[in-house]
Amino acid sequence: MSALAGAIEGEEAAIYAYGLAGSRLAGADRDRAFGGLAAHRARLLQLRDLAGAASLPGAPGGYDVAPPSDEQQARSLLADVESRLAATYADLAAATSGDERVNAALAACECEVRAIGWGGPPEAFPGR
Repeated sequence: MSALAGAIEGEEAAIYAYGLAGSRLAGADRDRAFGGLAAHRARLLQLRDLAGAASLPGAPGGYDVAPPSDEQQARSLLADVESRLAATYADLAAATSGDERVNAALAACECEVRAIGWGGPPEAFPGR
C-alpha cells in the first residue's frame, strides 16, 4: 500500500473513532471531539483529491474496535488513533516532496498535538 493510501485509510479510521468516542464525551471534550472530527474530514477530502478519488475504494463499513464505555476509554481511543495517524503522516512526509511533504508534516504535528490533548504521552518521534 502506498503512503498516500495509508494516510487515507488512517483518516477514515479516525473519523470512525471520533464517531464512537463522541457519544461518550461531554462539554469541552465533546466540542474538541467535534473539532477533531471536522479536521479529519477536511484532511480526508484533501487526500482523496490528491489521489484522485475515482481510483480509491470507499471507506470500510466498520472497524474491529470496541466502542468506549466511558469518557476515559473515549479519550484513550482518540489518543491512540491520533498517535497512530501521526506516524502514518510521518511516513507520507518521508515518501513525498515539496508542498505534499510540508502538508504531511503539518498533519503529523496536528495529530500528535491532538493525541497529547486526549491524554497520550508526548513522543519525540511520533509512532516510532
